[in-house]
Amino acid sequence: MMRVATKLAGVCVVRNACDLIGLVCGHYLRIGLGHIRFIDDGSIDGTREFLVRFARNEQRISVQLADKAIFHQAELVSEAANELIRRGFSMILPFDVDEFWNVSGPALQKHYANNAEIAFRGHWINFVQGSEAKSAGPFYLLRVKHRAPVLDDASQDNVCSFKRPFVGVTTTKIGFKAVRQIELDVGQHNLATGPQECDARRYEIFHLPLRNRDQIAARGLDHEPRRAPLRGHPLVSWQSLFHRQAVLAGRTDDVWSANSADRDGFLNCGGERIALRRDRRLQRLLLNSYAYVALRYRMLLP
Repeated sequence: MMRVATKLAGVCVVRNACDLIGLVCGHYLRIGLGHIRFIDDGSIDGTREFLVRFARNEQRISVQLADKAIFHQAELVSEAANELIRRGFSMILPFDVDEFWNVSGPALQKHYANNAEIAFRGHWINFVQGSEAKSAGPFYLLRVKHRAPVLDDASQDNVCSFKRPFVGVTTTKIGFKAVRQIELDVGQHNLATGPQECDARRYEIFHLPLRNRDQIAARGLDHEPRRAPLRGHPLVSWQSLFHRQAVLAGRTDDVWSANSADRDGFLNCGGERIALRRDRRLQRLLLNSYAYVALRYRMLLP
């Protein structure tokens, strides 16, 4: 079969993630992405300034500013992916700032070398922070050492009624190789337009949905007002609505207890203790990312 040249790129929408963004850059550059397009959606915490400064020293990083009142994520990511495809980057990994595809860029390129177009999926492996991490602090992300079990009954209703933790939910995200224009859905779970063939294998995506307690308010009070106008179905972006309702009801601590590890390695959800699994893979990934940025760019991250 004819081998089809593959150049790998990533697309990420980011907002107010100054504690995480350097590690995200380090990870995706380290695994071999030829370019990463960040779409900064109105950061005011230094994330935007970091990315602009980093992009001056690394041509594989570019930053698009999109400070809008409404969160048009699907359109923004689709437009950025299509621009990269036009530039010759045929394989695209869309990701959120708290998602780390556990893949090797060269291995992906080799595996799909004979495919002109194909889609493939990654599935969440949800990691949890320790409950002592109320807010961001020096090196606090490097202490993550537990992952949550997948809970079959972690439905929207059960999460919103505090019967199950959100970190018990899993989902898949889409990646793809394409030579024509594509269109992604909200959250990058599927392609509305693009390759019809989808590889049966599943890649891992290490996901850290709540990296500190302060993120609960950020999701509910910052993200939700911008997502709500585009919610055409109750299942779309329901997590931010749940966080908003919890914050306004004074239940931030209940959400945090349900989705963070206590000293004994348990979640505490609605009075039930749920055992976590010891797993240092995300910790090692972040340490490698930190070392990559420090050694290659002479930068110390928060």
